[in-house]
Amino acid sequence: MDKKILHLRKKLDFIDKEILVLLENRMDIIRKVGQIKSKLDIPIEDLDREKEIIKKLTDFSHNKLSDRQLIRIFKAVFQSSKNEQKKL
Repeated sequence: MDKKILHLRKKLDFIDKEILVLLENRMDIIRKVGQIKSKLDIPIEDLDREKEIIKKLTDFSHNKLSDRQLIRIFKAVFQSSKNEQKKL
């Protein structure tokens, strides 16, 4: 295998681990939010909040991802978050 590809793959492996850690941290917080929502009888789904997050992220983006890609990724994150909160 080409050394350049191997080097880049090692970088990707490192980034993937960082993403995983961040997603796990996000889920820890999501669980806490879900517990509070449950106690206060607040609905799990908040589409306005999701739109707000997407807006902030698309504004912050350096355009290395298209808006469509970013939205697809975060919609999956939001769905996983809602699923996790439903378990509580």
